Amino acid sequence: MITLHELIGISEDDFCNYKVHFAIGRDKRKEPYNTFLIGDFKDWQERQTGKNWSRKYILSLIYYEKDIWMFGGVYRVLPIEPVPIENDQGWKGWKYETEQLELASEYIGRAFFKYKKEFRASYPTLELNPKNGEPIAKMQLSHILDKRITLTDFLGFDQVNIDYKTLKHIASDSIASWKTALSNVKGIYLIVDTFSGKQYVGSAYGDECIWQRWVNYAKNGHGGNVELKKLLKKNGEDYKYNFKYSILEVCNLNLGNEYIINRETHWKEVLLTRKFGLNKN
Repeated sequence: MITLHELIGISEDDFCNYKVHFAIGRDKRKEPYNTFLIGDFKDWQERQTGKNWSRKYILSLIYYEKDIWMFGGVYRVLPIEPVPIENDQGWKGWKYETEQLELASEYIGRAFFKYKKEFRASYPTLELNPKNGEPIAKMQLSHILDKRITLTDFLGFDQVNIDYKTLKHIASDSIASWKTALSNVKGIYLIVDTFSGKQYVGSAYGDECIWQRWVNYAKNGHGGNVELKKLLKKNGEDYKYNFKYSILEVCNLNLGNEYIINRETHWKEVLLTRKFGLNKN
């Protein structure tokens, strides 16, 4: 079975020059995966809570699903001192400068490795041989896709679970597979505030399909909804980056408004979004 260092092409003598980045979001586990899909992973990785890049190279592994990690590339840490940064919500960290290498670039977004990570560190050395589990460099290849995974692949209504940044990218670029799929259904969707956990159930009916409704959300985060407007006014416009979007139920375009409104009511009652969430009525 092919191992990580064999596929990437790193000799054991060179392990000492690498740190491995197990890229996984703290609150949103697939945040780095989503940033990869929209081409922002390099920038995301360069923003660190601490001075984590103490070696010449970073070997990036992006969380895909339990015990499966996607190869995200090899990066050289440029010899420039990281600068302190802070965002509007009080997060503080360091901004590095890196460059992506051509090393094994043909496997980026295609090669997936199986590895049960049983230690907490997200930035271990490549030569680490943990007390529990297999050596990092020896993790085994799970599979290789025929082509690089991209956001253009609409995987199905039941697989939709995207953040605001991803939605904005999909809408602004009118990505064909997403636009085609979402333009041909009405239905019920869910917006989750990942900071508070509160939920909003919405629907697309009448002359609107889900695509048109979500394009409105992509413009400003609230899509004209009163409660979401209040939330953004209170916490600032950037708060919309805490929102995630999924689809609860799809309906045929020929179904009447009353049916879809009744289904919306059903989901509000199931999820208690009037009592504990962001639905006003």
